[in-house]
Amino acid sequence: MRTPMTQATLDIDGATRAYYAEIDANDPEVFRRRLTPDAVFAFNDLDPVNGPDAITDFVAAWKSNFRSVTHELSSLTVDDAESRVGVEIVVSYVFPDGNEVKVKGCSFVQFEGESISGWRVYVDTSQLA
Repeated sequence: MRTPMTQATLDIDGATRAYYAEIDANDPEVFRRRLTPDAVFAFNDLDPVNGPDAITDFVAAWKSNFRSVTHELSSLTVDDAESRVGVEIVVSYVFPDGNEVKVKGCSFVQFEGESISGWRVYVDTSQLA
């Protein structure tokens, strides 16, 4: 008797939540561990950044402006067929003087197997000036 083939599927919701938790914990290896070698990161209208090392440097430089940057994931919409997720987020930026500003935004995460091949983030940073 034949048994049906089963294929392990990635829990995209769980993987996305874990990814953001690692980013918020300032895990220095998160991008090298989670991203594909040719991953692309786009932040607002800035030029996209390619590869885990460049993405690590970009995010570290951005976060160095703040005491902390954390993300509240308000809602995730998963498209399992396309291996991607849309995320509604509230980003909390705490400045060196302790002042906190929260802004709403969204991100889109594209998976390739168990790794992330694309990460686009759009947040209203006008309140940070």
